[in-house]
Amino acid sequence: MTDTAGIVTLTVPPGKVAVAVTKDGYEMGAGGVTVAAGQTGNIHLVLTPRAAGQDDPTVVGSTRIARRMDEQAVPLDVITRSAVEDTLTIDPGTVVTLLDRMRSVRAQMTSPELGLTMLRIRGLRGQYTRLFSDGIPLDFDRSGGLPPVQLSPLDLAQVEVLTDGASAIFGMNALSGSINMLSRRPAAVPSREFLFSQSATGGTDGALWFSTPPTRNWSTATLFGGTWQDERDIDDDGWSDIPGQSRGTARTRVFYDNRRGKSASGTAGVTFEKRSGGSAFAHQDLESKEADGALFGQMPWGKYTLSGAATLFVQSRARDFTDRREHERRQSSTIEINLSQRTLRNTWLVGIASEWFANRTPTDPLPSAYVYTGPSIYAHDELPVTSWLTASGSARLDYHLDDGAHLSPRGSALVHGGPWAARISGGRSYSKPKQLTEETEAAGFAGLTIIGPLDPEYADSVSADLTHTTRASIVSVTVFRAQVNHPTLVDRTTYTLRTQEQPVKSGGVELLGMLRKAAFSVTGTYTYARTREADGGELALTPRHSASVIAAVTGARGRIGVEYFFTGEQQLDRNPYRSTSEPYSVINLVGEYRISHVRLFVNGQNLTNVHQTHWDPIARSAPDVDGRWTVDPWAPLAGRIVNFGIRIPF
Repeated sequence: MTDTAGIVTLTVPPGKVAVAVTKDGYEMGAGGVTVAAGQTGNIHLVLTPRAAGQDDPTVVGSTRIARRMDEQAVPLDVITRSAVEDTLTIDPGTVVTLLDRMRSVRAQMTSPELGLTMLRIRGLRGQYTRLFSDGIPLDFDRSGGLPPVQLSPLDLAQVEVLTDGASAIFGMNALSGSINMLSRRPAAVPSREFLFSQSATGGTDGALWFSTPPTRNWSTATLFGGTWQDERDIDDDGWSDIPGQSRGTARTRVFYDNRRGKSASGTAGVTFEKRSGGSAFAHQDLESKEADGALFGQMPWGKYTLSGAATLFVQSRARDFTDRREHERRQSSTIEINLSQRTLRNTWLVGIASEWFANRTPTDPLPSAYVYTGPSIYAHDELPVTSWLTASGSARLDYHLDDGAHLSPRGSALVHGGPWAARISGGRSYSKPKQLTEETEAAGFAGLTIIGPLDPEYADSVSADLTHTTRASIVSVTVFRAQVNHPTLVDRTTYTLRTQEQPVKSGGVELLGMLRKAAFSVTGTYTYARTREADGGELALTPRHSASVIAAVTGARGRIGVEYFFTGEQQLDRNPYRSTSEPYSVINLVGEYRISHVRLFVNGQNLTNVHQTHWDPIARSAPDVDGRWTVDPWAPLAGRIVNFGIRIPF
């Protein structure tokens, strides 16, 4: 700490000394001096106020190097803890609602019978999105439709979406990007929170999160959660609109920090769930059991920092169709070791990693079975070229026994000055084709035919954005384009999986506007996205136009808000009733009232009561080629939902 005159005295070894000074609300000041033995050296640093609107910068870490978001050259879409808090009571049992509000992410339900949901980034299919927990793949290499509907937002501190492909940083199977969910950490004081929610449609959510503050360098955080939902046929057509489910979750985290550069943490969790839905003659049941664990560590090594992580994941999935059972056992193990250094001129990181993924079918053989082992090396560098220009570069080399070596490069640049900032980013990503797709997540694997060999998929992506930030507002515009070469797609007319010769192309524009004045805030988004498949047609279930407006008033006694969401026309695939969907609008009302430290909440979702079966049946008159009895969900199925509950921090 400085004295009253702003002077601080440090004792350092002889040689070159770099000094950096930070203070909330000011830009970082940095300088250097060479000190001889027994002598003193002086450095005079002047901190300049940070641009208006940036007094509380968000620190992001999805590039493996933690930096303030306004200093990050790699474009990221971020949900902070305050935004998590705003949506926590709307859907407390899953992160789907939270992620679906992001301008670059679209949650697409793949199985209306079971409610499985995959996450699309900028118009590309869900199998091209990779999920991470604290920067590691804790939910298999291709997560499928279960993790998004099972993860609790109560355990989240922040969500970071890395667009334009993420293979240069996180490896294969991230052609469209990655979603990194960062966990809550213990505070300086004991923290406990209980949440209970009940919906008018028979859904019940309960969760307890508590943490212990650092004691002798150790701290902990624990989550227990449960979800119960009755299977409901809202429109009395003989098909369940809301799948039944019962789920129990437990997770604990342990943290160590000696305050001198050495830190370590570990997590372990289990999830048990049963889902069911469909009709009396075409019913499905899915039972899943999952256990996972991870270890993290970091320590100084001379002038460098050595860090690493390791994971272990096991999941059993038994899915019962009317005529068969598909039993899968998914397992994975990963390890990575990194060496990094932060200097005044730049910050760099190099690392090695090894990943092992296995999907086994212990009962009947299925096309979904595979084993993958792949070592890799990677590097990332952040270079502040000038006070207004920052450049970033990443590269990763993955090796597979069948396909050989694959290089995934990426480059980004940030130009900023005053309230303005502009980014441009581009790169190439790589994917090892597998049978886990949106179509197989809906219809299963038994009837799938693979026409091989399946070629590796590559995606070339580029984006540019321009942002203007003031203390009370943010306005941003982003343009993007991506091309997937040698895409491996399912032909639903024959239910075959094969490599296509023609590429898949996507592109579009994203607009974001935020305004905050005293207790009032409003956020508006608009997205234009168009994705053309290998056959020249547009990707089904991708609206060209979508928009949202969220307004809220927050005070000492609570919060009230109104939300509007618009979804434009979508092309439909294998739908016997129509080839193009209807546009629709959804209005939500949210409210929270505080009595002392207790928070009471009530929410009305889809008050316009949009329901897909208002236009057409969800069921087919006969099963499709892949065995599906239902059409793809392109609008809400549950209709109007009201939920209420209580949050008690103690």
